[in-house]
Amino acid sequence: MNTWIRWVAAGGALLAGGAQALQVSSFSPQGEVAQVRQVVARFDAAAVRFGDPQAPAPFTVQCSDADAAKGTGRWTGEREWVFDFARDLPPGVRCTATARSGFKSASGAELSGAKSYQFNSGGPFVRRILPGTYQSIDEEQVFVLQLNGAATQDSLRSHAWCALDGVGERVPVRLVEGAQRGDILKALGLDKRAAQAPLQYATLACNRRLTSGTRMQLVFGKGVATPSGVANTVEKRFAFQVREPFAVEFQCERENAQAACLPIRPMVLSFNAPVSRKVAAGIRLKSSYETLLPRFEGEGEGTAAQPGDTLVNAVRFGVPLAESTSFTVELPADFRDAAGRAPRNAASFPLKVATGGMPPLAKFAAAPFGIVERFAEGPAEDHPPALLPVTLRKVEPALRVQGLQPASTPEAPAGRVRTLQPGGDAEIIAWMRKVRRYHGALVERGQARRDGVSTLPQPLQGQENKEYVQTRMLSLLAGQSGAKALELPRAAAADPRPFEVVGIPLAPGFHVVEVASQALGGALLDERHGAGRTMYVRTAALVTNLG
Repeated sequence: MNTWIRWVAAGGALLAGGAQALQVSSFSPQGEVAQVRQVVARFDAAAVRFGDPQAPAPFTVQCSDADAAKGTGRWTGEREWVFDFARDLPPGVRCTATARSGFKSASGAELSGAKSYQFNSGGPFVRRILPGTYQSIDEEQVFVLQLNGAATQDSLRSHAWCALDGVGERVPVRLVEGAQRGDILKALGLDKRAAQAPLQYATLACNRRLTSGTRMQLVFGKGVATPSGVANTVEKRFAFQVREPFAVEFQCERENAQAACLPIRPMVLSFNAPVSRKVAAGIRLKSSYETLLPRFEGEGEGTAAQPGDTLVNAVRFGVPLAESTSFTVELPADFRDAAGRAPRNAASFPLKVATGGMPPLAKFAAAPFGIVERFAEGPAEDHPPALLPVTLRKVEPALRVQGLQPASTPEAPAGRVRTLQPGGDAEIIAWMRKVRRYHGALVERGQARRDGVSTLPQPLQGQENKEYVQTRMLSLLAGQSGAKALELPRAAAADPRPFEVVGIPLAPGFHVVEVASQALGGALLDERHGAGRTMYVRTAALVTNLG
């Protein structure tokens, strides 16, 4: 019996001794860590009474850089203690966290296990690079690297390089120093900070001119070291696109790809790199009888260009331009962009361009809705017809009345005008919404079918979104019960109509009016739609005496 009691007592003593052991369950950081701002120690049991302001620290933290080791420790819970550095550790700093001798938990448990933990902040790394990798770079680009701490210039020369497309070897970097470095840092607003920590800001460039339009990488390799000799162990690559060669591009709007420029739209000369406004002001557009000066963004058509020191990306020659006329675009001598580069296509200038004739036009005075005063054309007692104005140019001269029946309206020939007069408020509102919907450039094919459009053109090969169709290719009145064909005033000759404004006679009430023209279709629609392609122009109008 006494023996059994002694075994129980001994076992109880062992259990009691085991309960007194306090161990660290996790400790971070350890080893090499690039960014260190905090030390965290967690224990496997309660180490302090939570909320006790007098609870002692379980570790002391010492670093090779005394200033970097400044910070404060605190308990965040009964099992967790943290030490916050006053700032991120710079590279090349080695630290040791040592367990305090005699530290015990609130219950008297002694701290056992490892007595110290080591970590270091590693070598330098790039916090920020300028320009950003999303920007196109210059052929002589200088890069600014903001590091997390000091890095020696010798290690940068040895362990940073450029990787260029098409070049099978590393291209060394050169450090940019002196006045050029100062100007760059000042322009970026980094001069004051760089003056306080010069080795933390690296300014460097590839040791050869970059090729326009290619890709390259700036490599911050392993081995870039701090003044204390701690080297970076992680390679970092920054990818860039070198800007395209400087080029000048002429643009104008045309009826189709083979046609000459529209005289009612401006001619534009655009640059893929900024050009001094003073230099761009020397561009000229010349014909056999006139010389036109360029205009800049925001200037009115009658405002002369005022040379200045700003940069521009385009010039334009305002409208109207003489129709069916040959022009020459001339660049000033030694024309260059703001970086001093001559255009790669300089041999294309002087550039010969030309305007064509005025394009066909059918345009209502108000669209998608307008109000026509019933008695605007004369006294009420004479009952003159109300006229809906439409502007025409170079469309078919023969626009005859077709005498369509409401229930059997055939497809109207090109050059016809249809009208529909809905009855009832709900129908009028529905047609107003429909005309407004088709006033946009595109409509979904499914929507067009739901709206009763009988014929839809086939999608073209290469069309991006085949689920949409151009509204100007669709007739809203073809096949509509109640639609009638109207006649426009006859043209003076059989030739295409000159520029004129004519009136479409309308009875009082709400109307939907639609013009169909093969002349418009032939000029403005893709020729792949066929020779008989027709274009439609429409509006809604209310004829009233409300005025």
